[in-house]
Amino acid sequence: MTLDKEMKLKLIEVKNETEYRLMLLNEEDALYPPWFFTWIDESLTAFAWPQTKGNMEYLWLIGIRHIITLCPEKIPDIAESKFSWTYIPIEECHAPSIEDIFKFIRTVQWCKKLNLPIGVHCRLGLGRTGVMVAIYLIYFHGMTADQALKNLRYLRPGSVDSPVQEECVLNYRPAARIENEKRLKKITKKSNHFLSFLRNDEKSGVWGLPRVEYVVPK
Repeated sequence: MTLDKEMKLKLIEVKNETEYRLMLLNEEDALYPPWFFTWIDESLTAFAWPQTKGNMEYLWLIGIRHIITLCPEKIPDIAESKFSWTYIPIEECHAPSIEDIFKFIRTVQWCKKLNLPIGVHCRLGLGRTGVMVAIYLIYFHGMTADQALKNLRYLRPGSVDSPVQEECVLNYRPAARIENEKRLKKITKKSNHFLSFLRNDEKSGVWGLPRVEYVVPK
């Protein structure tokens, strides 16, 4: 799907998220992409909070099937939509915990398995979204943290806009390694735990697929 010429011209005239929001006041159903929308690869898109019915419909029409929301202050109108949804609340200007990151990775693994293109967003699509996209580039594309940040900021200028968020990206690999070592020790401490692990009953973190909270709509 492509935007018609009139819509393209309107988007070109918009300089920031505030102007974008004002433009949409009387165009609730117009099929605009959410502010700061970009494709990361064929499986993942990133954007700011989808504000209108038109934003949500646009995402569906271009093939997005699962939305990951990172901002507790701006939750899209997901209840009546066709999307499956994952909620990972992170405070604005803060970094995700390693548990948040693991949940994001498990969700992406699950969506890739089911061929569900993903949209990830926070309020403006810069900080929290930027961290998760950088983690995605590290985990699924094999980039170093520095490469991920450089590629992300080239594609989406202004991303990962606080020191604590940048530190989170730079420290992701060692933090994940430490956490998984702790989990492995806990799982294998008792023989019955170890057998459960081998049966795939207790896999978690970056190992397993999502739990029951990730529900695909009928």
